[in-house]
Amino acid sequence: MGALASRQNIGVEEVDIPSNSVYRYPPKSGSYFANHFIMGGEKFDSTHPEGYLFGENTDLNFLGSRPVAFPYAAPPPQEPVKTLRSLINIRKDTLRLVKCTEELKLPGEEAAGTNRASYNVEFTFDADAQVAITIYYQAIEEFHNGVPVYLPQDSSLQSETVHFKRGVSQQFCLSSHTVNLSEWDDEELLFDVDKEIFPMVVQAVVDEGEEHLGHSHILLATFEKHMDGSYCVKPLKQKQVVDGVSYLLQEIYGIENKYNSQESKVSDDEISDNSAECVVCLSDVRDTLILPCRHLCLCNACADTLRYQANCCPICRLPFR
Repeated sequence: MGALASRQNIGVEEVDIPSNSVYRYPPKSGSYFANHFIMGGEKFDSTHPEGYLFGENTDLNFLGSRPVAFPYAAPPPQEPVKTLRSLINIRKDTLRLVKCTEELKLPGEEAAGTNRASYNVEFTFDADAQVAITIYYQAIEEFHNGVPVYLPQDSSLQSETVHFKRGVSQQFCLSSHTVNLSEWDDEELLFDVDKEIFPMVVQAVVDEGEEHLGHSHILLATFEKHMDGSYCVKPLKQKQVVDGVSYLLQEIYGIENKYNSQESKVSDDEISDNSAECVVCLSDVRDTLILPCRHLCLCNACADTLRYQANCCPICRLPFR
């Protein structure tokens, strides 16, 4: 019995990681991934050792969760797959800085003010529940009971918390809150994994009921300085936190709706190019995603056939797993 237990624990390394610290990839020692993964209740061998199935390995640094200890607990064979419900979505393509130039008088300069450019932050979001939104700058990330907490370098580097009711296409625009990026050093505008400081964090937390306690949507962003001295904001990553687990949101290429209902006309050529049919049979609707390139371009039947006839995505020719 003791020999069996010792064999099971061969190669298992106990790492003392504080409960609120963020785990970083790659680990100081040992391996991060097993030689297989489980998806949809089925076990698959990993064809690419030490490879993250859903993106680049460095993306793991945005999750912050601690690794699961080896040996892994096998899931129940009949465990149903649960669909996660996302109650909040920040449309990252709407995130922008709006310049608001105002005259500020520094101490000793009462006679002549100094024109400095400050910015408001605006974006559009959807919420299926009441939500509280806060913006943090130059913030580090900690986890408390699975819930991310953001701590800015200074108490002034955050906005007030704004509460919104449920609704779609809501606009966040807090005119009383501005950020003056001209006071920042150039390295503070960018995210450095080693320093673990995020230039900007937008945290939207569900603000109703115990059922969704800790449910939040997080948008991480960086800033860029233009040659003319102006600034813009660039989305970095998005995360969804549900039941104490952080999920990194990834783009799915081909799922977006490319038609604008307000457009007057859509040519036949545009309809042909942007159709939703499978790129192989050109008849059935595309409903199958290819990993790791994340192209939604195949129907279920063609995807099943392609598994045994080819090993490359028909769009980008990247090998799939």
